Amino acid sequence: MRWFLHTTHYSVKEVVLPFAKFPGSDPLLGPEMRSTGETMGTATSFPEAFAKAQLAAKSPIQRSGTVLLSIKKSDQNRLPEFGRKLVEAGFKLEATQGTCQTLRDAGIECTHVHKVYEARPNLLDFIKSGKYNWVINSTEGRQSVEDSRSLRRSCLRYDICYTTTLNAAIASVEAISADEYATVHSLQELHEMVNQKYKK
Repeated sequence: MRWFLHTTHYSVKEVVLPFAKFPGSDPLLGPEMRSTGETMGTATSFPEAFAKAQLAAKSPIQRSGTVLLSIKKSDQNRLPEFGRKLVEAGFKLEATQGTCQTLRDAGIECTHVHKVYEARPNLLDFIKSGKYNWVINSTEGRQSVEDSRSLRRSCLRYDICYTTTLNAAIASVEAISADEYATVHSLQELHEMVNQKYKK
């Protein structure tokens, strides 16, 4: 995802990746991945532009339900504020041990869920049962990436919204209140708006 601020509008570009066409593939981006195209959302606010880009990429913003979080240690300092925003938006939070403890220490209600190798039932059991609407999983280190591979593949298989970076997850929460259809302009109209801005 890339975003740009023009004089009058924000533009957000999003790649379209063919994960759904390759069952069993790992949706964590690597150097071998190739996009099948790009989408772009443009609006007067970043949240609306982001929501438009996600809708066009066939990955619409999740606005309700239960979220599973498993966040890497280097992102933990931003986790409490993000967790509060999720709760304020109406989501129910479940998380793996370290993430859950960080949220609880910040006074945020969260349910602990076992990783695959810890015990049963675990997060894969709950994914298969349709419990989660959104999975947010950021990883660091080769072992962590390998350990969460089955999680990512299961989300793809069961068509669950999946986010691999905290930055993208934060942008998604900001876009929850945005209306993707609030403003619709042709490229010609946007060009004219910019021209008018410069003329002033």
